[in-house]
Amino acid sequence: MKSHIIITLYIVVMCVSGQIHCHQYSIFSDVYNQSKVHVMQGGRHQPEYYGYEQPCPDAEDIAPCVCTYHIEDNAMDLNCSAVESEEQLKQIFKADFPFKIFKKIVIYGNDNIKVLEAGVFNGISFERIDIEHNHLEVIELQALDSCYETATEIDLYFNKITSFPFVELSHCSNLSHFDISDNALSMIPADAFNGLAALETLILGGNSAKIVGTFQDLSKLRGIFLGYNDLTSVPTNFIKTGSPDLGYIGLNDNNIVSVEPGAFDIVEGLHISIHDNSLSTLEEATWRPYLEVGGILFVGDNPLVCGCDIAWLFGEDQLLEQVNNDKYTTCADGEKLHDLDPGIFDQC
Repeated sequence: MKSHIIITLYIVVMCVSGQIHCHQYSIFSDVYNQSKVHVMQGGRHQPEYYGYEQPCPDAEDIAPCVCTYHIEDNAMDLNCSAVESEEQLKQIFKADFPFKIFKKIVIYGNDNIKVLEAGVFNGISFERIDIEHNHLEVIELQALDSCYETATEIDLYFNKITSFPFVELSHCSNLSHFDISDNALSMIPADAFNGLAALETLILGGNSAKIVGTFQDLSKLRGIFLGYNDLTSVPTNFIKTGSPDLGYIGLNDNNIVSVEPGAFDIVEGLHISIHDNSLSTLEEATWRPYLEVGGILFVGDNPLVCGCDIAWLFGEDQLLEQVNNDKYTTCADGEKLHDLDPGIFDQC
């Protein structure tokens, strides 16, 4: 829960400042010729429900799911939080849906759905998938197949997910936000996200998972959150997205003992949080290139030895100023890093 509060606060700041496009509409196709589209500003498309005061399915046919039509947005939402079983959910999507394009599906606080089965949505597509705070354990291969082209946001926060079909993410060409934090994944394949050209925020924290591979070719990524996992070292090219807009990398609350040179994108003003880990030193080859372009490093609650190995921070270029100065940024003996006398490094 602590990790998601930190993530939420960061995203709110980024949204308010305009650094993250929090409500991004994808390009919709004319599914089965049942809806028409019109071009919006910027060439984007959105369904229009011509001649329909209420385009939702019959309420009795989809109960206990509830469909809501927002006339001001010309969009439909579907809330299935009260569904009693996987079989009932499957039957609901066999009902007659006049239109097959929805803005959002919500399943929240549900203890009954343990498996999201393959093809469960039966051709109904969603732009936003909000399945949070449930007892969901498994998302089967092709469970989200109807949303490949439409999904822009997938939120699966705080379930009990042990299995997710990461291999399918390459089909989600419009995906801008993916959150599967605070679940029970044992392994996350980093390369499953590579090449997602629209992805802006990626939240994978709180799984105690091993992260295998590297995050590359994510040209619009702005924030990546990997805290509370099972990272012990950060290899070269670990996060090399190629994004000029990358603003935040979160590696807090792992058990990281080393970070190899060239591990991250070098982007002006990039914030990297690596607090609450097991670093005993800050290697110059790793951190100098990043700090020299205005990067900010959060390194509190690490057992830093504070010997000659960190003398480079106290040089004439004053790179220590790029290390966050708070009460947690201390050496292993408890002395604040910023309170050290630079003279102690004269003989280094």
